[in-house]
Amino acid sequence: MPDPLTPELPTFPIPDPKGRPLLRPTRRRVLQTAIGAMTLAVTGLPRDAASQVASQLAPPAPTARPGIATQRIEGRAKVTGQKVFARDFRARDMPGWPAAEWYGLYLYATTTGHAFQGLDLSILPAGAQPVRVVLGDQLSGTFAAPPVAGRRDLHVEERLAEQLESAAPGSFDLPPGLEFDLIVKPGAVPDFLGQAVALLLFSSARCFRAARAALQFRDDLVQIYGLDAAPSPGMGSVFPPETTYVKYDRDDAGFSYATANPATYMQDVPLWQARIDDTLAGHPEWITRPVASSMQAMDPMFMEPETGLAWLDGGSQTLNLVLGTQSPDGDIADVAGMYGTPDAPVRIAAVNLTACWPGGGFGGRDSSPFTYLLALAAAFTDGAPIRLEFDRFEQFRTGLKRHATEIAGTVSVAPDMTIQSVRMRMRFDGGGRKNLSPYVAGLAALCSGGAYRVPMADIFAHALHTQNVSAGSQRGFGGPQAYFAIETALDDIAASQGWDPLALRRANLADATSTTVAGGPIAQELRLGDMLDLAETHPLWRDRAAIKADHAARGQSYGTGLALSLQAYGTSGDGMVAAVHLLPDGRLQVRSDAVDMGNGSATTLGVVVGPILGANAETVEMACYDLWPQTGLTTTDTTGQGWQNPDWTAKSVGSSSACLTGLHQVHTVQETARALFEGSVMAAARVLWDAPTLSPAQTFWQEGALMAPGLRPLPLPVLAGMIYQQGLPSGALGHAYFQSSWTSADFASPGGTMRRALDGLSFYAPGQTTPQRVVRSATTGPDPASRRWSRYVWAPCLNVLGLTVDRSTGRVQVENVLSILNAGRVHVPELVSGQSQGGVAMALSYALLEDMPPGMAGPAAGDWNLNRYHVARLADVPQGTAYVPGARAQELIVLPETPGDGAAGRGIAEAVMCSIAPAISNAIFDAVGRRFTSLPITPAKILEGLAT
Repeated sequence: MPDPLTPELPTFPIPDPKGRPLLRPTRRRVLQTAIGAMTLAVTGLPRDAASQVASQLAPPAPTARPGIATQRIEGRAKVTGQKVFARDFRARDMPGWPAAEWYGLYLYATTTGHAFQGLDLSILPAGAQPVRVVLGDQLSGTFAAPPVAGRRDLHVEERLAEQLESAAPGSFDLPPGLEFDLIVKPGAVPDFLGQAVALLLFSSARCFRAARAALQFRDDLVQIYGLDAAPSPGMGSVFPPETTYVKYDRDDAGFSYATANPATYMQDVPLWQARIDDTLAGHPEWITRPVASSMQAMDPMFMEPETGLAWLDGGSQTLNLVLGTQSPDGDIADVAGMYGTPDAPVRIAAVNLTACWPGGGFGGRDSSPFTYLLALAAAFTDGAPIRLEFDRFEQFRTGLKRHATEIAGTVSVAPDMTIQSVRMRMRFDGGGRKNLSPYVAGLAALCSGGAYRVPMADIFAHALHTQNVSAGSQRGFGGPQAYFAIETALDDIAASQGWDPLALRRANLADATSTTVAGGPIAQELRLGDMLDLAETHPLWRDRAAIKADHAARGQSYGTGLALSLQAYGTSGDGMVAAVHLLPDGRLQVRSDAVDMGNGSATTLGVVVGPILGANAETVEMACYDLWPQTGLTTTDTTGQGWQNPDWTAKSVGSSSACLTGLHQVHTVQETARALFEGSVMAAARVLWDAPTLSPAQTFWQEGALMAPGLRPLPLPVLAGMIYQQGLPSGALGHAYFQSSWTSADFASPGGTMRRALDGLSFYAPGQTTPQRVVRSATTGPDPASRRWSRYVWAPCLNVLGLTVDRSTGRVQVENVLSILNAGRVHVPELVSGQSQGGVAMALSYALLEDMPPGMAGPAAGDWNLNRYHVARLADVPQGTAYVPGARAQELIVLPETPGDGAAGRGIAEAVMCSIAPAISNAIFDAVGRRFTSLPITPAKILEGLAT
C-alpha cells in the first residue's frame, strides 16, 4: 500500500447521485461460514525477510520512458537468486512466526481396485519415525472432503444450474465421485491413483528426510490393501455439465446453442441432428473424412515442484499460509470454507495468505489440491508451522495434468472447398477430481470448428472421472486438442483431393461476420487472410518443394506443415480489480489481483500506466486479494435490477491465466489510471495553472511533466505535492467486468464527472489505506444474450513448420518454425517474443516427446522424474530468430496494430502453441506419407507406421 508519509487529511467530497451514505468497506474480506464470520486477506512477500524481496520488485532503469519496459520488473530478483518463490521461504523468514517448523509427508494410493486397510511403517528406522500419523478416519464431514467450488466460468456454472433445475426428481444428481475425501478412509477403496492415504508429520528436517528416503518407491511394503477386488465407486462418471453444440445455418434455417430457447434447446437438439444427417445424405458429392485423434496426459512442468508453509496461530485463531498460487482469492476462500464447518478440528477467525511468485505452470496451480493438503496439515502440528514440499517425484505423482483426450468425428467439404459440416465427440480424462474439467471440455467444443465458417456443427464434449492423476486447465485449456483434430483432418481432405492445403483454409476463413459452432458471433477483427498472405509468400512455404527436393538429394525425408488456430481466451464473464497510487514524491504504484505466472504480467501492468500518468510504475504488487472487498460491490443482487443496481457486479475476480493480461488486466489498470488522472491529477493541474476549465484533452505528457499549450510544465512530483496538499485522491481503485463488452458507467470525482469502462471506482485519500467509494450511475452492461456465446475474444495464429524424419530411427527434428500472430496492441514486444518462444518449445515437447502413459504405468506409480518424462531441450528447439535457408530458426511475425484492434491487446500465451502440434503432424505426413494423430508422435510410433 502507499507509504503513510503524510498525516491523514479530511476525505474529499464525492457526491452520491442518489444521496445515500458512502460505503466504507474494510481492507480485509469477511466470509460468512457455517460457524460464523471469517476474515480473509492476502499479503505480499515479507518485507523484513532476509532477502528484502519487496525492494527487488521495483526499480526500473532511470532512463525508462513511459510505456517502455527496460527489464522484467522481477527479473533482477530472480536471476540473482533472491527469495521470491514459496520454496525459498522457511518459517523463520516470516515475521511473527515461530522459527521451528514441522514437515509433512503424504502417502498416495496405488490402486483403485482394493480397499485400503492401513499402514505398516516398520521399515522406518528409529530416527525416521513420524510424530503423528493422520488417517482418513480421523477426519470427518466437509473437513475431510471440502466442497468443490465453481467460480471459473459463469456460463458453465449457469449450464450446470439449468441442468440440475430441469431434471426430474431423482433423474440427475452429482456423480458420487464429484467430491472425494482428501485422505482415503481405512476400509474404503481409493477414488483415484495418487489420492492421499495418510499424512505423516515430523518435527525435524532430519527425521523427515530420512523417512522420505526410506519410504520412496516402497509403497508395496508400507500400504496395506484388501485381497478381494472392489471397484472404486463412481468410476467412469461424468463431471457435469456436458457440452452439446448443435448448429444449423443453411437454407434460410437457423438453430444454435446461442440463439435457441435455453429451456427447450436440449429437447430440440435431436431434431436438428437429424436434419444435419438428411442434408449430408442429400449431398453425396461432398467429401467426408473421418476425424480421429488422441493425446496423452501431460505435466505442466513447473520450474519447481509445489511447496508451501502453514501456521495455525491458536492465539489469534488465524491460519497463515505461504503459497505460490494462480488463484489467491479461490485458494483462501476454499481454505476458509474447509475450516468454516462445524466439524472442523479447530475453529479459525481469519485466513492470511502470503502469495509468492508461482514460477510458471500455467493452469497447473488453478484449483490445485496442494492448497487443501497444506491447510489440512496445519491442524495437526500442535501450533507449530508446517512445511509441505513436493519433490519432482511427488509433483509428477499428484500434480494436475493436462487432460488425456480422445476425439472422433467427421468433416465434410463441398467440391468448391467450402466446409459444410463438422461433427466431433470429445472425451476428456478428468482423472481423480472434477477441478476445471467441464470448463476445459466446453472450450474444446467451442474450438472444434477451428478458424473457419462452419454452417453445420454437431459437437459433444465431456470429462469423466477415471483412476488417473487429476487433470486441470493447463497448456491450452482444450484448444490444442480441438485444433489438432480439425487441422489434421483438413490436411487429409486436401491431400485426398489434390488441393493446396493453404487454399483450402483460405476458402473457409472466419471473420467478424461469422459465428462459432455455438452460434455466437465473433465480432472481432481476425485478419486470418493477412496471415495466410504472409505465409504464402514466405520462403519456408513458397519454396517448400525445392527445400524438400534438396533434402531428398541428401537422402533425407523433409516435410512442411501448416496449421491455423483461433484460441479463445477469457471466460464467459471476467471480473478483475486493480489500484493505482501516486506517492508523495511522484512515484507510481500498481496493485492487481492478477498473478504473474512467468508471462510478464507485472512488467506489463507497470508500463501501461506510463502514457496515462507520465511515468511507469516503480512498484507492482500482484495477487492483491484485499482489493476486491475494498470496492464495496457485491455479486448478490437483492434488488433484481442487474446493472441498474449500483452495488452489484456479475463477478468479483477469477483465477489468473497466462492469457488475460493483454486485454483484461491491462484494461482495468489503464481505466483506473485514467480515473486517477481525470479525477485528481487534472484537478491539481488546474489549481497550479489557474486554469479551471482546462480539459484533459488539452494536455499531454513530455519527459515526466504534464504539458498544455502556453502553460509551464508540471513535473509529476509537483502534481503529487499539490494533490497531497489539497487532500485530493492520491490513488484509485477500479473494478471492471467483461462479457463481450466492458461494463461502463459515470463516476463523480473532484476533477468532474467522467465515464469510464469500469463498474466500480473508489478513491484513496492521502495517507489512507481504505478507499472512499464512488457510486456509479448511468451504467451500461453487456448484452445479456452474450452469456450463451461461451467466449468473445480470440487470439489468431498461423504456424508453418519444416522438419526432417529419420526413417531408420523414427526421430523427428524440427528445422524451422514460422509463427504469424495477431496480438492486437503489443505492450511489451520482448514479452510477446518470449511467450512465442515458450509456446513453440512447449508444443514441440508435447507433440514429440512428452510420453506419459495412464495408470500405474505412468507417474501415479511414484517413480517418474525427468529421467522418464522427456521434455524438449535446447537441441530440440530451433535457436535462430529469422529464417535463413539451411539453418534452423523460429521466426515470429506479429501483425501490426490496426484501428480495428481498438488499442487493445490479446491473450497470446497459448495462441502460438495451439497450431504447432497439427503443423508437426501435417509436416510428417508431407515427409513420409503417413498420418500420425496420436500424441506424442514418438520414434516408435513412426517406425511402426512406416512398417505398415
